[in-house]
Formats: sequence, C-alpha cells, structure tokens
Amino acid sequence: ERTEEVIRGWVDNLATDVFSDDTSMLEAIAAGQCEVGIANSYYYGRILDENPDFPVEIFWANQDTTGTHVNISGAGVVAAADNPDGALKLMEWLSSDEAQGIYASSDKEYPVKQGVDESEMLRSWGSFKQDDINVQKFGSLQTQAIQMMDKAGYK
Repeated sequence: ERTEEVIRGWVDNLATDVFSDDTSMLEAIAAGQCEVGIANSYYYGRILDENPDFPVEIFWANQDTTGTHVNISGAGVVAAADNPDGALKLMEWLSSDEAQGIYASSDKEYPVKQGVDESEMLRSWGSFKQDDINVQKFGSLQTQAIQMMDKAGYK
C-alpha cells in the first residue's frame, strides 16, 4: 500500500513524460524542462566528458537514511557452456583490479571491488552511502513492482 502511494506520487509529480534513456533526461534537466531525475551516474560522466560545463549536478539521495540505490553488473556461466573454464577465467579477470580500473576510468562506473582506484571524475563527485538492499530480492519482486507501476499509470 505504501509503495503504491509512493509510485502514485511519482506519477503525479512528473514534469514531463518519462524519458526512454538517461541522457535525454539529463539534457531535459539542463534545459529546464524538469528539475530532478534519477539516472545512472555513468551517463552523467559521459556527458561531462564531452561538456565539462554541463549545468547539472549530481546528488546522492537518502544519505541520512537508507543510502543511494546502486546497480550492479553480474556474470554467470550456464550449465551447457562450451567453455566453462574460459568463462570462469573471464569472470575472474572482470573482477580483477585491472578490469575494475578500466571500468572506473573509461566508462565512469564505480568499481564493484573495494580498494580499486576510482577515476578523478568519480572522486570529484564525493563519497556516498550505498543502500544495502539485498539485490537478490529484485527478481522475485519484479513482476509485482511492474504491476504496481502499471496500476499507478507509470509509463
């Protein structure tokens, strides 16, 4: 019930239709079409690479309570994989300091592995408290969440 109320609040407060991508939404904020939006930080970083004077600032939500939501990228090996050993080696490399550093510097993504140096741009945004929600729950709640969003008119 509370979740549906929050979603209805989002719908009622939309300044425009929901954007299909984060870049368009960030550009709309810069143009004054809306005042705030929720975006993946790496889209913001890519825009700043092209336009360091982009007139939008990052804000870390919920710092006094639950923390900011953080997406993660995951990998796995299917049981029928032709080369499971090679797939495992790739996953091990993707989680290495080297690969995580590449993500941080070239793609403006925060390294998932602690202790890996962040890019200068990421450091310039300051530190933030991450939400510690159990991401394994996302899949089991996805259908219910979509139904609630549909019911509230979120498109």
